[in-house]
Amino acid sequence: MKKLCIPRFIIYNLLLFIVNIGAISCINKGKENNDTIFKIEPTTADATIDFNLIDCLNESNKKAISLATITFSQTKDVKTLELLLKIKKDHQKIDSELQKLTESNLIIVPKLVYDLNINTDSLKGKTPNLYLLKILESEIKNQTILFDKIENTSQNIDFKIFAKKSKKTLQSNKIALENTLST
Repeated sequence: MKKLCIPRFIIYNLLLFIVNIGAISCINKGKENNDTIFKIEPTTADATIDFNLIDCLNESNKKAISLATITFSQTKDVKTLELLLKIKKDHQKIDSELQKLTESNLIIVPKLVYDLNINTDSLKGKTPNLYLLKILESEIKNQTILFDKIENTSQNIDFKIFAKKSKKTLQSNKIALENTLST
């Protein structure tokens, strides 16, 4: 009987040893898997568009629309009114195209709260519309620069086409504004 107890004791110890080794190896594998799950590999992919440029462009475009609206209410000259209406429509078109592009490329553009930086003392002067037209002209120049940057840095074809087309519209509006200011 004693002979049977010794082999059972050896068999139980051997089984216990095997179970311990299996449990330890499973725990070690779990640690390795957990380490690889949470390890973040740096990506080398570049963004197709600079989101800050889109944000600045959106803000500048909204300012131009507001400036055109305010100047429209201050002006009495028919040619200037027609030009301002054209500028406002062009900027609204740019705004809608920008919104479509950002939606199709899953870019979130936040709702803006911006300051027009208008000196109210200049609005009380003799020629408030000239002051507003100059601000509008500088805003159009800023947008042209932004479109240049988008055209040169973007890897997205849609944004490049949008920038090129919008830049042509802005340049024609800028020339018309310069002609109006010089007369």
